Amino acid sequence: MGDGLSSINPDDIADIQVLKGAAASALYGYRGGNGAILITTKSGQKGKPVSVEFNNNLAFDVIYDYRDFQDTYGQGTQGNRPLSADVAKSTETSSWGEIMDGGKAVNFLGKEYAYSPVDNWKNFYRTGINNTTTLAVSGASDKISYRFGVSNMAVKGILPNSSISQQGINMNTTYDISSKVHLMVNANYVFDKNKGRSNLSDGNSNTNAALLYHANSFDIRWLERENPDCDWGTGADGKELLGGTNGYFNNPYWLQYRVTNETNRNRLTGGMTLKYDIFDWLYIQGAVTRDGYNLEYSEVKPIGSASPEDPRGYIKEYTQNFSEMNLNYLIGFNKTFGDWSVGATFGGNRQRNITKKYGLDDKASSFFVPDFYSSSNTAKHLYKKEYTEYRVNSIYGTADLGYKNQVFLNLTGRNDWFSTLDPDNNHYFYPSIGMSWVFSDTFKTPDWFTFGKIRASYAAASNGTKAYQNLLTYKVDNYQSNGQPVVTINNSTVPNKGLKPVQISEWEIGLNLSFLDNRLSLDAAYYKKTTKDDIVQVTTSGASGFESAIQNVGEIRNSGVEVMVNAVPIHTKDFNWNSTFNIAYNSSDVKYLGKDGTGENIKRLTLDGATSRLGNVSVQNILGHPYGELVGYEYKRTPDGQVIFENGLPVHSDEVQVLGNGVYKVTGGWRNEFTYKNITLAFLIDFKAGAKLFSGTNLSLYSNGLHKNTLQGRGADGKGTMVGDGVMSDGKGGYVKNTVAVSAQDYWQAITNQNIAEEFVYNASFIKLRELSIGYTLPQAWLNKQTLIKGVTLSLVGRNLWTILKHTDNIDPESAYNNGNAQGLELNGYPATRNVGFNVNVKF
Repeated sequence: MGDGLSSINPDDIADIQVLKGAAASALYGYRGGNGAILITTKSGQKGKPVSVEFNNNLAFDVIYDYRDFQDTYGQGTQGNRPLSADVAKSTETSSWGEIMDGGKAVNFLGKEYAYSPVDNWKNFYRTGINNTTTLAVSGASDKISYRFGVSNMAVKGILPNSSISQQGINMNTTYDISSKVHLMVNANYVFDKNKGRSNLSDGNSNTNAALLYHANSFDIRWLERENPDCDWGTGADGKELLGGTNGYFNNPYWLQYRVTNETNRNRLTGGMTLKYDIFDWLYIQGAVTRDGYNLEYSEVKPIGSASPEDPRGYIKEYTQNFSEMNLNYLIGFNKTFGDWSVGATFGGNRQRNITKKYGLDDKASSFFVPDFYSSSNTAKHLYKKEYTEYRVNSIYGTADLGYKNQVFLNLTGRNDWFSTLDPDNNHYFYPSIGMSWVFSDTFKTPDWFTFGKIRASYAAASNGTKAYQNLLTYKVDNYQSNGQPVVTINNSTVPNKGLKPVQISEWEIGLNLSFLDNRLSLDAAYYKKTTKDDIVQVTTSGASGFESAIQNVGEIRNSGVEVMVNAVPIHTKDFNWNSTFNIAYNSSDVKYLGKDGTGENIKRLTLDGATSRLGNVSVQNILGHPYGELVGYEYKRTPDGQVIFENGLPVHSDEVQVLGNGVYKVTGGWRNEFTYKNITLAFLIDFKAGAKLFSGTNLSLYSNGLHKNTLQGRGADGKGTMVGDGVMSDGKGGYVKNTVAVSAQDYWQAITNQNIAEEFVYNASFIKLRELSIGYTLPQAWLNKQTLIKGVTLSLVGRNLWTILKHTDNIDPESAYNNGNAQGLELNGYPATRNVGFNVNVKF
């Protein structure tokens, strides 16, 4: 559904500041446990006249096609092409046929066609278009500065009949009520409408999956409609038109045009701050901030679906209202005493979050009357209301001490009280201490040495948790027993009465150096971070009646280095080259996972939501291993490493094994900007290394005969055989060389049927040209000839233009199964896209 950032127009952003360490974010309490991103929006500036700014950005999204499928053998099975409609239906997703020679074949409609390769992505996906227009007015007088803006965004997605529409209004105003009293007001209202989203993973209604796995001689356009009089994706009987026999492998036209899902959201964020300068060194202020939205969601599957679960369709609909209110106060002090500078603040915050959700209980199924999409038109429609509320109360303070502007001591402290935790364990104190020394101001340094600083810090932090995770909740069910309503447990997760706050502590030391009047600079840091009592959902046995359990889990340590180098190799009157390179390395170690019911140390935990059904791979924390290990089956091997075959087919290992780690250890980027007079050229290359990725997509491509590796053994007629390289049992407890020949199709499908996940674990490292831009600013001398236009800048920007290096077959190495912390799984995601945009900025 998108996050808060999607509601912020990039044209309204003045500055983005990333606080990386726990020490930098200690003042933000539980929300700053993993760092913080501070976004400052644009405002009017005193001393500047009234100005109008127009900005338009038109961007195009084009599929970045990573596929490298085999296009030699077409639809069919065991080396035979389909020559009847029944055979075509049974081999809809099977590319195990004959060599495609352009000869005769028969499709699922019983029609003859040329047996040749076809590109279904080209025939179905379209070029996405995103156009964003912003108009803003800003100005100032003696007492007030202001900025008002409006924006409109229209997006046509790469999937047919998918779109986003967003309109926004924002304001940022400062009013000096007197020389000592200042009022700051800001607000941002956004309305967006989204339709045509595709489901993900291997579940029903994934449009992208339908386009990935059809046989390579199957033309997806056959599924558009059975005849010209039919609706999108339907047959002559008005039902979903299928190319095969699997009701869960949907018609993509049916999904995009007949199955509808829409969201409408109104979001308002804003705040008001009143500040009183008691003296020039002492102030008090109070603030009220609010974030909230109203979301309406609707999803309809009409009568005629091929899915066995919903042949007469269903409707899902709900309304969700969210609000967060923060009330805070702050007292600030800042004064200099000779060589000493002293600053301090003390304040508090009261946060209240409320979420209300009204709508159908799951879905209302089985429409009575076709094309009347209302829950009242269904056989069963139960409604429910959900209410969630939690509060966090906080007090915090800072103290900053400086000596001769050379040595600095920074102290912060914050205590949060959580309504979501047991009263005996519901608060946490976050202290931080930081020291720095600008030694270049203490000692006389050579002329080429511009600046030098060393720094060290320690900080504690935490993370929040959801409401109602420490107690059982109940619901009145929709049936009765002996005439009385039945009350059942509402939780799907085992609660934890003794749930405690997460404890995060971090040490960091750093060094800043600058040379040659800042032509060359270095920022380096080493950190060590410990997380204890992390609040996670862990998988439980289905026999318990619960899907997962909420626990405080053990101890995990992270340590690493971060280095950034900035250089200005060339700096002249007309030409400037600025280059920045950064790299970071992180390693982790799971130190403790808690105790089991017998008092023994838990050896491993599967992270909730981190299991791929295809391949049976999970992401686990294992004692003594790095965070986020990929666990699945390998090939079964002899002690000396030879693959063991049974009846000529490979089999999986007796136990699951660690296949790699899904977390990147190395990340970095290199940005260069060249400026010649009024022309600016910039590019960004980024890279990641040190992670593995299990690809469920490639597993399916093996099974369906689309992966190029499956060409091996097929022969000239598609009916070839293979003898696997390994050993087989000699019947006496030993092994001899494998000599059993099997069909290529049986061989490669055995790997997927056996869930030998080792075959589909890839090095996820990559190097990408992430961004390339060129901009031109009209010379001021041209504009001085008139008074209306004050500035014009034209830009061409490309993003994700080139994957310079990758090791993953057929997929983007950044593909992910989920957006949580459990990374390293991939399956059936949206295709990657290249983005090229044109920007026009005019100031009046």
